[in-house]
Amino acid sequence: MQRQALNNFKLDHDRSIQAQLIKMLCLRCSQGFSAALRPSSFSQAAARTALKASSKRTFTSFLGPSRPTVLPSSFTIKPSLSGSIPAPAISASAETLDLLPKISTHPALGATQIRCGPRNTFSPSHFVRKRRHGFLSRIRTRKGRMTLARRRAKKRSTLSH
Repeated sequence: MQRQALNNFKLDHDRSIQAQLIKMLCLRCSQGFSAALRPSSFSQAAARTALKASSKRTFTSFLGPSRPTVLPSSFTIKPSLSGSIPAPAISASAETLDLLPKISTHPALGATQIRCGPRNTFSPSHFVRKRRHGFLSRIRTRKGRMTLARRRAKKRSTLSH
């Protein structure tokens, strides 16, 4: 009985994810995809009925951990029956990982425009460091002068860059 309830829950959960992807997937931002992966009220209701159907209590939850999870590297996009909108195939080990990857590395968002994703624009330069943290920039502002005074009071050998 418990195994059948779990299988029904997984089937309902997969259907709700596919329906959410069809409704919510916005190709201009990553919010549609993250919203599609959140459990809906439909899947929560299915989880509650599955929990009521089981006779003994367990420590695991059907909805997964409360921390953010990562889809494993075996996350694949299978073409759905409806045509052009992909349906994700999520394995059970997706609940065990809890580190989030970069937004731009996700296979479903490869061809979309991401406005607030991570970028590799860090290019260190001595000029920029001196301009932002140098002695002359510290002297020009009130907070910078306070920083220099604190470092003098501690008798730091280097006051700034």
